[in-house]
Amino acid sequence: MSDPFVRPYDPAKDFEACILIFNTTIDKTLDFEPARTIGSHIWCRPYLLLSPRSCFVLDDGNGLAVGYIIGTPDTLAFAAKWKSDFLPTVDANSFTHDGPPLTPEKSALVDGLKHSLYEAECSDIIARPDILAGYPAHLHIDIEPAFQGRGFGALLVARFLKGLREEGAAGVHLGMVRWNEGAKRFYERLGFATCKEVLDGGVSGETGRKGDAVCLVLRV
Repeated sequence: MSDPFVRPYDPAKDFEACILIFNTTIDKTLDFEPARTIGSHIWCRPYLLLSPRSCFVLDDGNGLAVGYIIGTPDTLAFAAKWKSDFLPTVDANSFTHDGPPLTPEKSALVDGLKHSLYEAECSDIIARPDILAGYPAHLHIDIEPAFQGRGFGALLVARFLKGLREEGAAGVHLGMVRWNEGAKRFYERLGFATCKEVLDGGVSGETGRKGDAVCLVLRV
């Protein structure tokens, strides 16, 4: 068996594998339908369809994608394409829920996800052009559990950052759930730091915080 390696995303064979990776690694608070499907339309599908050149996968050595890093060098341009090119392809009928009624908390979460999808809220700082000027790119990374903790995340980030430099992006940002301390330590080892700006109007009393998310930034 060949060793896992990082390669460019191949739309012809990697799309469904990337959706599976997303579903496998989704945060437990979103691991129910229709949140799972809507989430894939926010944090996965648009990047694969609109910005494939900025997407890279971790190949297991036999052609199967078992991890990915996806994103865009220009968040504002990407959001515009999201509205013009991606939203018209979205089938709201796929956002179904079979089974017992959702709790009020889950229903509210689903409503929030739909709002983010249809408003192209692909970034926690999209409404802050002053911050975006320094960190115009953003990314998402997910790796199957069996391949985590083996250094592949750092390889994916390195390849993505190389592409950003080739595109001339000044910096990159990402959003992560605030309680994922392991992920935060991973990003900090790679040079990311919490955004120093107040993003929630001071509600949390913290910088870089917006709801349950924390924004991290890195100059490239």
